[in-house]
Amino acid sequence: MKIALIHFRAGFTDGVSLEMEKWKRVLEELGHEVMYVAGEFDQAEGIEIRSLSMNDATNLQIHKNAFEKLTVSERTFQEMFENYAGRIEAELREKLPRLDLLIVNNIFSLGFNLAAAVALAKFVRDKNLKVIAHHHDFYWERERYSAPRCEYVKRILEEYLPPRDELILHVTINRLAQEELRRRKNTDSVVVPNVFDFNQPAWRIDEYNLDLRSVLGISRDDLVILHATRIVPRKAIEIAMDFVAHLCERVEKKVHFVLAGFPEMESQEYYRKIVRKAESMPYETHFAFEMVRSERFVNDRKYYSLWDMYAICDVITYTSLLEGWGNQLIEAVFAKKPLVVFEYPVYKSDIAPLGFQFVSLGDTAHYDETEGLYRVDAQMLNSAAERLKELLSDPSELSTIVEKNFETGRTHLSLERLKLLLGQILNPKNLATTFSLPEN
Repeated sequence: MKIALIHFRAGFTDGVSLEMEKWKRVLEELGHEVMYVAGEFDQAEGIEIRSLSMNDATNLQIHKNAFEKLTVSERTFQEMFENYAGRIEAELREKLPRLDLLIVNNIFSLGFNLAAAVALAKFVRDKNLKVIAHHHDFYWERERYSAPRCEYVKRILEEYLPPRDELILHVTINRLAQEELRRRKNTDSVVVPNVFDFNQPAWRIDEYNLDLRSVLGISRDDLVILHATRIVPRKAIEIAMDFVAHLCERVEKKVHFVLAGFPEMESQEYYRKIVRKAESMPYETHFAFEMVRSERFVNDRKYYSLWDMYAICDVITYTSLLEGWGNQLIEAVFAKKPLVVFEYPVYKSDIAPLGFQFVSLGDTAHYDETEGLYRVDAQMLNSAAERLKELLSDPSELSTIVEKNFETGRTHLSLERLKLLLGQILNPKNLATTFSLPEN
């Protein structure tokens, strides 16, 4: 089949882009022709639909009016919205080739580009195109989308996120999202967890990244704590920073905290808070995102992959308050590094039952109104810091734990698992009650 994976962007280091890469690879291994369609590209190629970009000027204007403050009349807003949706639909019609299947990533669920959801729904209905709606995140999971500024936006959210159509098969990435989608929209879905390639070569120090520590100003014997997520509020990076401060009191080595992910455009204020907090920490913080890309390359400067950051670190922190799954968690498992984790809801429901062994920061965080940041109780930070110190002091126990975690991940969250699930989904016999896909 000819299949397109469509999203706001492709080839970046965000979780959705990374997961799309895995789906593309597996679908191609299953014998399909697969392409990307996106509003903007980084380290990837495909069909560019510029109006799909989250950073499109019209979309940003619509988004602010929809969820921050309505600065025009509702009628004017609706006209602007419909004109923009029409522009997107026209660009889809102009640039998309004939397809057998379209896999829609987050456009029908998150709500960052509402007009894209409307345009895409109309496009696929008109084309009678079969769709897999891959929902990584839902708008109701984000506080930002909890108070639409007019009735028109409420109607769009209800009718199009996601749309109800017999040609759409819905895929969620965890059981909590599956249950909530059914409760809110009376829509059933198939759960396909995020996965990782556990058969790829291990991430190690090599000739390319041998200089990375020195480029960052880190000595060979220093302790490096990596936080690999994007810099957005729900990642609660401040919790990891507080943990590292407690760890500093217990280790003799110089400690460095490395942030490899980039700040989203709408998270600049949060980014500034993290920068200010870093200035008061008893360790050095490195904002390394400007040198990190999805793949290595040398242009005007040397760029490292996200995997190079994993190779040079000693410990990984993952302190998100909310995740659809947790890509960086799986990456830490593959990297065979100790992981310090805040127990977010999906971790507790879908991941912890698999049997991983991580250093826990518990599941309770408090919002500090003064700082505008989250905190975990000092007692929990102390306990976690003591446990990590024990592991770092006992290489034998640490090795046993990370090797067991690796095997657990390979068993439950590998590309082989994804291939099995997608093979079942794309089997026409298994989709008889939803839609029938043609044979390869």
